Amino acid sequence: MRNAARLAAIAKASAVFTSFVLLAAALTWPLPAHLNSHLLGDPTGDTGVYVWNLWIFRHELLRHGHLPFSTDHIFAFTGGADFALHNYTPLAGLLGAPLVAPLGLVATFNVLMITAVACSGCALFVLGRRLGLNQLAAWAGGAVFMASPILTARQTAHFSLVIAAPLPLFLWLLLRTLDELRVRDAICVGIACGAATYCDAYYGIYCVLMGAVIVGWRSVRLEFDRATLGPGRLKYALDALLALVAALIAWRLLSGTTDFTIGGIRIGMRTLYTPVLALFGLVLLRIWITWRPVVHFSDPGGQFRRLVQLGGFAVTACLALLIPLLVGITIRFFTNRLPGTEIYWRSSPRGVDLLSYFVPNPNHPSFGTVTRHWLLPDNPDAFPEFVGSFSIVALVVVVVAAWRRTLPQLWLTFTTFFVLLSLGPFLYVGGVNTYIPGPWAFLRYVPIIGMARSPSRFAIVAALGMSLLFAHAVQEWTRTRAGRTSRQRLGMGLLTAALIIELVSIPRPLYSAAVPDVYQLIATTNDEAGRLLELPTGIRDGTSSLGDFNASTQYFQTRHRRRLIGGYLSRVSRWRRTEDLRAPILRGLFALGEGREISPSWKTEASASREAFLARSCVRYVIVNKRRATVGLRAFAVDTLQLATVHEDQDYELLTPVDPPACTP
Repeated sequence: MRNAARLAAIAKASAVFTSFVLLAAALTWPLPAHLNSHLLGDPTGDTGVYVWNLWIFRHELLRHGHLPFSTDHIFAFTGGADFALHNYTPLAGLLGAPLVAPLGLVATFNVLMITAVACSGCALFVLGRRLGLNQLAAWAGGAVFMASPILTARQTAHFSLVIAAPLPLFLWLLLRTLDELRVRDAICVGIACGAATYCDAYYGIYCVLMGAVIVGWRSVRLEFDRATLGPGRLKYALDALLALVAALIAWRLLSGTTDFTIGGIRIGMRTLYTPVLALFGLVLLRIWITWRPVVHFSDPGGQFRRLVQLGGFAVTACLALLIPLLVGITIRFFTNRLPGTEIYWRSSPRGVDLLSYFVPNPNHPSFGTVTRHWLLPDNPDAFPEFVGSFSIVALVVVVVAAWRRTLPQLWLTFTTFFVLLSLGPFLYVGGVNTYIPGPWAFLRYVPIIGMARSPSRFAIVAALGMSLLFAHAVQEWTRTRAGRTSRQRLGMGLLTAALIIELVSIPRPLYSAAVPDVYQLIATTNDEAGRLLELPTGIRDGTSSLGDFNASTQYFQTRHRRRLIGGYLSRVSRWRRTEDLRAPILRGLFALGEGREISPSWKTEASASREAFLARSCVRYVIVNKRRATVGLRAFAVDTLQLATVHEDQDYELLTPVDPPACTP
């Protein structure tokens, strides 16, 4: 009987997972029919780097026989790089390593993409069942999560963010630990946090914040004491100040006046930043004086000491799993090569627009071309970075359930918190910066938490919370009541049809994964000594660019396998940029790649450094991308490096240095 029950449970779990796989295949169609030849994102963008991540993990592990957390196949002039702070997706690399040989690199990447989408829905299903949802409601929540436009948009560029399954699994394990207080569950929580970090560096931070919300909800109580109001004069003074500041803001908006004189004091308001911040601070002070919130820590079961012990096990397990990353970060710190991102109060990265959560699916083939650019900033990578669309149909269901007060307060609070975080340091509404600070304006200064420098990505956790609320709403809606079963079935059918029409964005646009033939001419399987300089070249990371490096250069390396001068990682240290700029030839190539002019003396200095540059860089091949490289850039490279043409076609030119010196990197 026990074996039969176990087999039945396995069969049921397999059926659930299979249903999510089939849904994932449908949501990415026609990608399953073009696994070997196409991608959901353009390989000249971030998708190309994520395919490269998969290749370099396997290449360093099998070809060079060391832990695949560093490489000298990019930034070869400065000795390579480690992946401690790069969106490297090593978990996907580990899973994909045995598949590359039988399937091919592109097919393996696509299989992992479809599997990641399916696992995200399945993991939320598991979490829903833990929360007491029935199978239909939990499945609906998982389906909406994996089909949400927030995740669908990321599939075109941010593969690491698509691997969202560790987030609901972390919550599932955390709830088990809090309920059952077992060491093995705590260790699994730490492993889940480490696995999330190995999917995307931000996800480990998200786990910390999600855990803080859940634990805080269980152990912290917020009470209000209106019986001890502050002095009346203080309240009246605050009300007068509030009215004055609000009047100034209204007058500034209506009249356009930027200078005011009050009581002989001149007040300048070229922007609304200062008055809105003052108004916000006064409102918070007025609320505090009126309500007097008091925080109490609650431990009715006397479990605090046990929870601290379990937390220690979880942290230890997570840190043990992250040792390769921590070693890389430590080495960078002590060698002064740790990338630093300065956080400015007013100009750090913004979040999604508040109204973007209500934008009709921007991925949809019918109306997505119209809504795709709604409420996005004027940035080259605005899509998919700032897409916040969830599902209008699902949101309507959630709002109705909230109005009926049938939704759990924990997940309402959880979702609201991460929606606020996703709005960034200052609230944007309809494309207008209101200058109202949100929680991220302060949390971004917290060590480690602040490393999640793109607040718009918190929208993924917000989508997780909204999917759980939707699942709870579905469960309440489908409760069987006498005389209403037929109506419920009709309503559920209409709801399903509306969600399919809104969220199933097929056919999905596909991009060719073909590698130009010129790279096959320099392909190697054993000798990787001769390095490649592709023009334009440069150093690029997630926030800046020196020169003009394109992600396709790394993607094409998966075919020819030669080390590259230049590269693209999520974070690049200032040391690397400084070291490359010390080389006159690279300094000239970077400047010309950016469209700047260089002086004759600069060209002379570059020509004089030819032997030293070729000896250190070991460059034996130069490929000029005719569509991107200027005539001046090509001429500078040919003159200073003394290049001879080997092959030329419509798009590329392959050259080699004439009589290069011996390679001494």
